[in-house]
Amino acid sequence: MNGKISTNHPIEIKDNSKERVAFDLLEKIASYDSREKAEGMKREYWLTLYHQCLKATSGTCSIESILNEK
Repeated sequence: MNGKISTNHPIEIKDNSKERVAFDLLEKIASYDSREKAEGMKREYWLTLYHQCLKATSGTCSIESILNEK
């Protein structure tokens, strides 16, 4: 064996951790934003969105309480 690996299709790494689910949720939410709006958003927006998604996937808070946080 030469240790080389080749593939003819995209490779996907999947797991079911709450962090991965939160990231996937973030991507879905972001896809609904228009490209123009998304390009103008700051890092704080994305970190806040990820934090909210992570809380939502943990099941410890209601969606209403997450959305009402400042």
